[in-house]
Amino acid sequence: MPTTLNRIRKRLSVLLRAGDGGATVEFTLWVPAFMGILLLGADASTAFTRQSNFWRISHETARIVSRHALDAEGGARFARDHLRIGSYVPEVAVAIDDATQIVTVSVTADAGEIAPFGILAHVLGERLSFSVSQTLEPN
Repeated sequence: MPTTLNRIRKRLSVLLRAGDGGATVEFTLWVPAFMGILLLGADASTAFTRQSNFWRISHETARIVSRHALDAEGGARFARDHLRIGSYVPEVAVAIDDATQIVTVSVTADAGEIAPFGILAHVLGERLSFSVSQTLEPN
């Protein structure tokens, strides 16, 4: 047994004296930080691209409804069809106020659903809301 212990001690001392593993240890320690930054960047760019798309579709829906091409329910269906992300469909509400002659399209989405990794859900909050209003054109 003493010979086995001596061999282990000898190998450990050689390993501790060698500087070859220093880069591996540093690499292992920094990889999670770099991966976190990479995933955060991917999450942010995807979320902001989808947010822009949500606004564009909401604006387009308000324009179509304000020109009397669709009613409120048809506009909501149009928006839901174009805002679908895989199997996820955000909540869409289209309202026409006859008194003020304004069409309002509201979209509410889960932050975790519009970003692939869900990291931004902690930063942006659980729900994102978008609202677009447009004046109803005369018949």
